[in-house]
Amino acid sequence: MNPARALMPSSYLIPRDHCPACRSTERTTLFACGYLDSPIREHLVTLYEPQGTIELEYLEGGEFILFRCGSCGLAYQGHAPNAALMERLYEHWVDPERAVALREAGLSLDDRLGYVREVLLALQLPRPTPRLRAFDFGMGWGHWCLMAQALGCEVSGAERSPSRVANARAHGIKIVDWDEIPAQQFDLINCDQVLEHLEEPLDTLQHVAKALAPQGLLKVSVPDCGDLARRLARGDWLAPDGSPDTLLVVSPLQHINGFDHGSLVAMAARAGLRPARPALGKLYASSVERFTPGGLLAGLTRPLGRRFVTRDTYMFFERAGA
Repeated sequence: MNPARALMPSSYLIPRDHCPACRSTERTTLFACGYLDSPIREHLVTLYEPQGTIELEYLEGGEFILFRCGSCGLAYQGHAPNAALMERLYEHWVDPERAVALREAGLSLDDRLGYVREVLLALQLPRPTPRLRAFDFGMGWGHWCLMAQALGCEVSGAERSPSRVANARAHGIKIVDWDEIPAQQFDLINCDQVLEHLEEPLDTLQHVAKALAPQGLLKVSVPDCGDLARRLARGDWLAPDGSPDTLLVVSPLQHINGFDHGSLVAMAARAGLRPARPALGKLYASSVERFTPGGLLAGLTRPLGRRFVTRDTYMFFERAGA
């Protein structure tokens, strides 16, 4: 018998009665629909079937609700998947072998150069040890760790997926368990595409930030929901990734928190962090681009944008008392 049939739907969905970024209970409803009703059913099938499978019986009777926090502005889902559903999602619905192949095929040269830029920026910071201590929280398949390792860093990672942990160990990446994190001291912490997935992102960020060295950098990147209202009004739940109308930024079960710049900065402040403002010279020194007209233009303008303009959800943070 399928284990989903043995339990009621509420056993797989954890209700959230407060904002996970600021804990406010003030909120308004942005969208509500049954998981097995149109258009959410079609969204889920289109998303997961190419990656492996989907077991819709786990969601029978469940309602997908998207709220907007009245305090910090975070968009967040009213239910989070519990541990059992998370295991089904990341180890079965998303087939590990197929996920590796898709990730390798989708990892562009620009992605790899982005990893290099992040490590080069941190390498310019003063630190008490000869080797930069780098930590990737939510490392996935370990690509960022491997790039940092190639640049001579002392690399560690953390990940909840057993298949991804096994892959990291096979590549010589040291695994740090959850309870071990606060006792560490890292010069660079990478938290890339992680906080949008977590039931309590503020609690997690507070925990991880304890491992940041006094002059270290913590990089956070999450999908940008700055124009979510427009996307919801457009209502195209089948718009693909990369489309200006895509709603994958709040995809049910996975992207359960939708940040914009303001809500991300507000949550980081509650975790004892503030936006880091690296010197323009350091940003240029860490700039690595392809030798193409577009690459050269990006190399000239990106540091200026990062220093003076950007209000997106790709950010570096430092300890507020640093």
